[in-house]
Amino acid sequence: MRSGFRAVSELVLRLSGFEAYDLMLAMYQAGNPDIFGSLLDDLRLPINKLRLIKHYREHQPILHLAQAVADMLTTLKRAEHALGIITDGRSTTQRNKIRALGLETWVDEIVISEESGAEKPRPDNFLHFEKRFPDRHFAYVGDNLTKDFLAPNRLGWRTVCILETREMNIHPQDFSTVSSDAMPQYCIERLA
Repeated sequence: MRSGFRAVSELVLRLSGFEAYDLMLAMYQAGNPDIFGSLLDDLRLPINKLRLIKHYREHQPILHLAQAVADMLTTLKRAEHALGIITDGRSTTQRNKIRALGLETWVDEIVISEESGAEKPRPDNFLHFEKRFPDRHFAYVGDNLTKDFLAPNRLGWRTVCILETREMNIHPQDFSTVSSDAMPQYCIERLA
C-alpha cells in the first residue's frame, strides 16, 4: 500500500507539484474509503480518478523481503517442502508484489483470486493445493482474521497468524471478534 501511495504521489507531483504521500497515508489511517477521490477533490486536480487507481494497481512496488523470511523460505525449500501462495486481489497487483519480493525463487504454486475466481474464505483455492500436492500435510500462514483461517481450519490444515506489526501487515487484528472456527491455531510475533 505504501509503495502504491508513493507511486501515485510521484504522479501527482509531476502533474501538480504537490507531494501527496503524507496526505494519502493520513486519509488511510483516518479510514477514508475514497482516498483518490478525496485527494483529487482536496487538491482540485484535473486528473481522472481511474488513472490514479490504474497507476496504483499497476505500479512496480518497491518491496524487500525481510532476511528472516528469506532464511525461513530457504530452510523450508532445502527440506523439500512444497510452498505456495494463496492471495486475494487483482492479478497484476499481486504478481507485481510477488515479483518485487522475489518469491518465485521459493514458491511452487501461486493462486490469485482474480485468476481462480474464488476469494477467501471460500475453500476453493485451498482445495486446489490439496489436489496439486496430494498426500501432504498443510499449513497456512496469514494475518487477516476476517478471512484467512476459516477454510484451512475446516480442511484440517495447521493455521498460523502473524500478529500485527507496523512492518508486517495492514490488517487490524481484534481476536475478540473472531469466531472459534476462524481462529488461528498458532500466533507468532516475528520470525527471528
